[in-house]
Formats: sequence, C-alpha cells, structure tokens
Amino acid sequence: MMGAKNEITFAKSIRITSQEELNMLKRVFSNFDYVFSINSLDGRIQYINSVLPALLGDTQDSFIGQTAQEIIRRYVHPDDLELTMQAVNAVISGQRIQGFENRYRLPDGSYQRFSWMLIPLVQENVFYAIAGKMAKNGTGTLKEDDPEKPDIKLHNVFHNISDYFYVLDNEWKFIYVNASSAQLFFEVKKQETLGKFYWDVFPETDDFYFLKFSEAKFSQKHVCFEAFSLLTSGWVRVNVYPSPEGLSIYFRDISEQKKLEKSLEDEQKRLYAILNGLPGLVYLRTHEGKVVFANHTFRETHGEPDNRKCFEILFNKEEPCSYCQLSLASNISNQWQCVIKDTIYEVFQHPFDDLDGTPLFLMQLLDITKRKLAEEEIAHLDRLNLVGELAASIAHEVRNPMTTVRGFLQILKNKNTIPENAEYYDLMISELDRANSILTEFLSVAKASNKLFTQVKLHNLVDSLYPLVMADATNQDKQVVLETKEVPELSLNEREMRQLVLNLTRNGLEAMQPKGTLTIKTYRDADSVVLAVQDQGSGISQEILERIGTPFLTTKEGGTGLGLSTCFTIAERHNAKIEVTSSASGTRFLVRFKGPAAEIRTSESI
Repeated sequence: MMGAKNEITFAKSIRITSQEELNMLKRVFSNFDYVFSINSLDGRIQYINSVLPALLGDTQDSFIGQTAQEIIRRYVHPDDLELTMQAVNAVISGQRIQGFENRYRLPDGSYQRFSWMLIPLVQENVFYAIAGKMAKNGTGTLKEDDPEKPDIKLHNVFHNISDYFYVLDNEWKFIYVNASSAQLFFEVKKQETLGKFYWDVFPETDDFYFLKFSEAKFSQKHVCFEAFSLLTSGWVRVNVYPSPEGLSIYFRDISEQKKLEKSLEDEQKRLYAILNGLPGLVYLRTHEGKVVFANHTFRETHGEPDNRKCFEILFNKEEPCSYCQLSLASNISNQWQCVIKDTIYEVFQHPFDDLDGTPLFLMQLLDITKRKLAEEEIAHLDRLNLVGELAASIAHEVRNPMTTVRGFLQILKNKNTIPENAEYYDLMISELDRANSILTEFLSVAKASNKLFTQVKLHNLVDSLYPLVMADATNQDKQVVLETKEVPELSLNEREMRQLVLNLTRNGLEAMQPKGTLTIKTYRDADSVVLAVQDQGSGISQEILERIGTPFLTTKEGGTGLGLSTCFTIAERHNAKIEVTSSASGTRFLVRFKGPAAEIRTSESI
C-alpha cells in the first residue's frame, strides 16, 4: 500500500486558484500510471484522468457526472464493496482515508487491485481520490523493488509544486521538504532542514504553531489556521494533516489576500459610515427582508435590528409587505410612500451589491409628514384664494345693479309725495348703502394694491390723521393721547397706511365706554419702527384673540368683521407684523415695520 511519502505528497488541501493550476495538475497525472479524480462531496465525479476508465474499457466522459458509488457498485469486487462504500462515506464526512485496498473487475473478467488515498478538501467542497495499481506477486501486495512504487511517483509529482510542504515524523524531525519549502528555509534560516528537529530549526518559534501541530497530532484530525509566518514575513494559511507516521504540513502565503480583505473591510466601514450619516431611516436588507445594517436614526427609533426582518421591525407583521415584494421582484430602483406609527415616509429602494458581492437592497425612508401637511394647507389656501377671487368678482358685479337700484329709489322718493312712504324709501336706501359699504371693505381685503410705494415718515402720517381721530373721539365723549416720536422713513403705500391707522383707532374707540382714553404712539424699537394703538376697553377673549384677523370675525353688533382683516392684509403687504395683547384693562395693537437698523438707536415701549 502507499507509504509515508505518499501521505506527504498529497496530504495537502490543494486550493485551485486558477484554471492554469488545475490544468497543470491534470497534466501531471496524465503522465503517470495513477488513478486521479476530483469528486464533489456528494460523490459525483467532476474530473477523472484516463487510467481507470481505460482499464475498465470505458471513456473519461462516461465517468463525468456519475457518482463514485455508482462506479463502485458496477466494477468493485463484491467482497470489497462494503469496505469501499465505508471509505467513500468517511471522506464525504470530512475524514481522510489512506491505504485501503480494493479490486476492480476488468473487461476480461480478471481483477486489478488498487491502493487508495482519499483526501477531503472541505473548503473547496470536493475530495481527491488517488490510487496506485498493486503488482501481482501471488500475495496481492506491492514488491519492495517494484519500479511503479506509488511513493516514488508521488514524490516526483509534488516535489516542485509552488506551495510549501514539509513532513515531521513522530519525533518532530523533518523527513520531507519539497523544493519550495527547502528554498524558503535556506533563504530565511540559512540551513537545510532534513533530519533536523523542529525546535532546532525554529528555536524562537511562537508556541501557537506548536500547539496547533500538537492538537492535530493528538486528535488525529485535520487542523487549519491562519497566522503570521516568520518564514514569509507575512500571513499564511496552514493545513496540518496527521497520520500514524507523523504530520504533513502545507502552507500558502496569503498576505495579498489579507491586504485585500483589510482594504475591503476599510471600504465597508467607510461605506457604512456614509450610510450612517444619511438622513431618515436607512438600512440594508436582503431579498428575504433581513436587516443587515441600520443607521443611527433607525436604531434610535426602532432599536437594534438583531437580524430581524424589516416588516417585523417597522410594521410588526409576520409576512412581507405586498407592495415591497412586488418591487423587489423587479430588482430595480423604486419609490413609494408608507405610514409608520402616524408618520408618513417617502421610501426609496435601490438594488445594492455589498463589497463581498452579496446582493442587498438599500432602503431610505424620509419623514415627509410636515411636507404632506404643508401640501394640504397650500391646496386649502389655493381653494380659498380661488373662492376669494370669485367672491371679489361677484361683489364687484353686484355693486353696479345696487347703484342703479339706489338711484331709482331716490327718484321715486322725490316723485312720491305721500309722507308715510318716505320712511320706507329712506330705509331701503340706507340698507343699500350698508351693503355697498360691506362690499367696499371686502374688496379692499381681496384686492392687492398695485400702487407704488413712497418714502413716508410714519409719525408725520399719524399726526396728519389726528384731527379725524379726535373728531370721532369727541363725538363719542372719549379722549385721544398722541405720543409720536420721530422715526426713520419707510417705504409705504400711504393710502393703505391711512386706512390701517383709521381702522385700528376706530376699533379702539368703539371698544371703550365714554370717558375712556385711546393712546397712539410711534417709536423705534431695535431694528423696527412701531405703531402702537392702545384702548381702555374690556379686552378680547382668548378664543377670539386666537382667531383675530380672520375675515368676517367680529364682536360688534352690526360689524362686518373685515376691518381687522384688512389691517392684517395691509401689514402683510408691507412686510410688517401685528402683535395683539389684551386684558380686562384694555387691548394693545403693535404694528412692527422693519426699519433701517443703522438709524435706530433707542428702544422705547408703550
């Protein structure tokens, strides 16, 4: 059967990294009289050289795709069938098998005995099968001087392989070193290693290697690990295969692979850092919905994903969302909206490949609740604007027939000399005048002024209106106090400013009982010019105060509710703000106009 050197030469999980290496391996075995096959771990033959098919009178192609079990049942001697099946099952489970023998039936009815070595490469999901023919010397064993002795052939095959191999016997002595390893030892250690003890070659070695080798030796199980190597001055992947004769060790320099892995890890960290800083809820999910990454906002809102599905976390569902599943099936970028706990989200989905090639979906959920509410408010305002324009148009048209009716009523009143009818004519004319007054105020609210603004000093404008305000106050037995300070010029529509001042003062006078005092001020406050009107009325209720400025809202009997609405509209057109404070002792209106900051030096309060 195969000797220790046989074990050395193929006690290696050969990692095929290129088609060129695989072709080299096939070429090697095509030049020697050895059976060589590569089988998947389910036993199916992926490759076999021509040795065994030719002996059995068949072709290589007829073996490809068949299972080793099928070949065994067809050709192996019945007495060897059970042993062979056990060996195949053992290697499929990851156990290394060497030195078992069986017999294959040849086309002429005779049997050829083989000695087999089965080597599992679990990481590659395959196992290698190698067999040498046994010479027929009457005992069924190999002659010592047989030129076809398998260990000599295998030594020749793998001595010059590019990976590093060496073998230690049970006394930890080097008994085999392939060419690559010998050169490496000589370059680094400046010595040859054959016949020397392991600790003589590596007196300074890390205990980690020795412990791993001991683990393989005492457990008689394959050990694979990655570590830093003093020989290569880089990272290596080491495979240790134990046998009763010692340890077969191979290793490969994986420094470049480690650099690539580190580079990919760094890139992944940078990528995840970017995703972590994106606004909204951002996460990466698999096709099945498992969340593999979630940004800071997502974790703050919904906690750690813990490999849960997104539909479990966000919607507390057991099944995927139907719309999301339809979108995933298309595997394209998509966008839709959803509601999560009274919050409206815009959902953006993009197919995404992780740095290791894993297909994922990048999901970003942006909170658009405020935007939606704003859109609804804008739509509502647009409807109100349309209604306002329509109402203004109707009001304008209604005034024309009202003017005509009023004129004819005056004519009829003059022609009709019956005294008792004059009262009715006066009543109808006054009601028409009242309706016309309401329409006039309504139109002043709805209509934007097209007149040019001029430079106006607010205190001069208030001073010019004082006689009119005083006349109204005198008729109502009330007082007016005027305290106007000089203020900077403002760009104002003078006609509208007169209307605003008169509306505010008349409202203040009407809110007070006789003997009450109305105070009017102009002054500078920080970067503003202020017009202040304060009355001594009974105040405005909180309910009305919250809605003040709304068209047709009034507390006065016979009031239209358009006076204050007109004031707020005028102030808005002048980029001014009206502030209202009220108590049981009176109400104060402050109209703040933005003024030239450089000219404003003092602050005063009313």
